Amino acid sequence: MQIIIIGAGAAGLTSAAALAKAGHSVKVFDPNAKPGGVLQGWQADGFTWDLGQLLVEGFGKDEPSGEVFEALGCAEDIKLIKDDRRYVFPDFSIDKPAQFQDPKWRIKFLQQQFPEDAKGLERYWKDYLRFTRLMTIVRQMGKVSGLSLLIKRMQLLGLMLPFAPRKDWNSQQVMEDYFKSPQLQAVFISILADFFTPPSQFQGLGVFALNPEPSFDSRIPKSIATGADQLFYYSLVGGTTSLVQALVNVIEKNGGQIYLNESVSRIILENNQVKGIETSSGEFFSADVVVASGGAKEIFHDLVGKEYLPDEFSQKVVDLPLMDSVFMLHLGLDYDPSPTTDGVCTYYYRTYDIEGSINESKTGVYHQGNYGFVIHQPSRRSPAMAPNGRHAMTIYTICPDQLAEGDWESQKTNFTEQLLAYAEESIPGLRAHIVTIITMTPLDFKHITHTSHHAFGGLAPIIGKSGISHQTPIQGLWFVGQQSEGGGGLAAVIPQAYRTAQLILEKSNQN
Repeated sequence: MQIIIIGAGAAGLTSAAALAKAGHSVKVFDPNAKPGGVLQGWQADGFTWDLGQLLVEGFGKDEPSGEVFEALGCAEDIKLIKDDRRYVFPDFSIDKPAQFQDPKWRIKFLQQQFPEDAKGLERYWKDYLRFTRLMTIVRQMGKVSGLSLLIKRMQLLGLMLPFAPRKDWNSQQVMEDYFKSPQLQAVFISILADFFTPPSQFQGLGVFALNPEPSFDSRIPKSIATGADQLFYYSLVGGTTSLVQALVNVIEKNGGQIYLNESVSRIILENNQVKGIETSSGEFFSADVVVASGGAKEIFHDLVGKEYLPDEFSQKVVDLPLMDSVFMLHLGLDYDPSPTTDGVCTYYYRTYDIEGSINESKTGVYHQGNYGFVIHQPSRRSPAMAPNGRHAMTIYTICPDQLAEGDWESQKTNFTEQLLAYAEESIPGLRAHIVTIITMTPLDFKHITHTSHHAFGGLAPIIGKSGISHQTPIQGLWFVGQQSEGGGGLAAVIPQAYRTAQLILEKSNQN
């Protein structure tokens, strides 16, 4: 088959690698000068910073993305270090113990902090184990068939039954069922700020997925109970650009071609069937299959055209619940701040009102770091990401894609100074050690992603909402990436893009 991939981000590169490895003619088109989309990172003055996901989940052997890399033959080229996240709240911090003793240490610590909710925490832990068993079976079901699959389905049903009364609850309701303390509730749902999703709009039972215990301590064993296997978080050695290069190598090794600085201006159809694409330079490339990634509106309304789409499908594109953006600082430092940050990736929360702070941001009001921020120090795991004796640091906050008042460019300097001031309350003297600083606003991310709305993690996980289906109403046109039905984040994007490629291959064999 002649296959064209639109977009050289994680989804596009994964699909391209799988299809090229299967022996098909693959051409990848991307308007940027480098492949990778937001995974291309940023370089300046000898420093390298990541732009997207800072720690990655499920990349290890026998984990969902890790299995994709094994299948593509590039797992050995993706170097990983097990890692974890540190959380700092207004009144306390969650710091992993110096010596590991118990997989349940975080729960026990919270029981000491919130004794009135000790029983609720015990009940939460039992349900966490049940949920982990459930997800373990879900992952196993994709690898078995026949009687084994039937047995797995029965086991799954048994694990789901105790959750049935709460299946329609949102995460705030679930938290109130477990805990009395609003502060403790916030501990378990604070990460929703990264998703730009208020707790009242997030699926309640998803709280367990938000709080995988290995994300707090990488030393926790994979199996924490019989049949309950967890996924780990990792730092990518060399940053996300190492992942990009590994996938590019697979594509090129198998004869695929990557066209950079080349935009697709139109997807050409005939009788509801893909025929090829036209580039911005006016060149035509024929195709049996087009796999598109990126912004759904840009793909379907701009490159295809509303007139070729069913009204219901076109409206779904308009109604997609997207996350908003980030305000991000990349710092080059002349010292190592890790004795203060005490971790590679630390979430600093300055409020317990997760619902209110997210809803305020959704109105176009930027908190400037007052509600919290994330600090990532990639050079602690990858010394080559900074000059000798120096360190790379990223600080980011969630922010509206568009401001209710003013604009990003004119306020960028003031916003930078304010975020640094908040960060310095936790890292005293930080500004005195800055030798390089790069400020990135939603405008910069729109330029990289070529979208009219920058969604940092793609699809917002809103109850009752879903992304665009991988198989579209146009024959031969497929959609992958963080605005697709697979959802956002690398842990979802990479396996879903690979499975979509396998489905394309299956359908081609049937024809």
